[in-house]
Amino acid sequence: MIVVCVACQARFQYDETRFGEVRSKRFKCPKCSHVFEVLNPLSAPPPEPTFSSLLTAPQDLPLDRAPGRPQDAPTPPLPPSAAQTTAKRDREAMLAAAGLQVTGLPPGLRFSLAFLSGPQASTVQVLETPRIIIGREEGDVITQDPETSRRHALVEIHRDGTVWISDQQSTNGTLVNGERITGPVQLSSQQEFTCGNSTFMLLVRSTDDFPLH
Repeated sequence: MIVVCVACQARFQYDETRFGEVRSKRFKCPKCSHVFEVLNPLSAPPPEPTFSSLLTAPQDLPLDRAPGRPQDAPTPPLPPSAAQTTAKRDREAMLAAAGLQVTGLPPGLRFSLAFLSGPQASTVQVLETPRIIIGREEGDVITQDPETSRRHALVEIHRDGTVWISDQQSTNGTLVNGERITGPVQLSSQQEFTCGNSTFMLLVRSTDDFPLH
């Protein structure tokens, strides 16, 4: 089976027979050291509830029919906004457990790239999508830098708020902390990286402190 890290999306092989009889195992990603849980694909699903079990399990009854609750006091429905938020959270948790990336930027955070050097120096670009290509003449962030490749680097913003950068086989490479990267590297707020002659600083701010207009 293929195991996918829910943090950095790294993929690696694992023999599912090594699960044995356990329903799940915890894995530590060899790339980013993130610890996550994977369900045993060979384990049998929990049995479906039978009609008799439903009759003898009061805890499964609706709240407005539970023992001791007045029949004239039904449970009020959730407001539409609360119901939508709960459904969205459940969906995101399910996709994360399956190792799938959830689209969209994390709520409550604002991401920007500040040009510190290069032809676009002293400008700031707000990042509005979770996948941003940095390139000389094409992509989401245009450098107009002759030392930057046409498609130089990829910045990915995950739903947990982490930001990762990877080189796209550029000619001059992508540098983080002065070192050329060979795989995905996590960036923190106010951390710098370089593509060609253009140096950037990642800025992550709370929308509560810096409201979007």
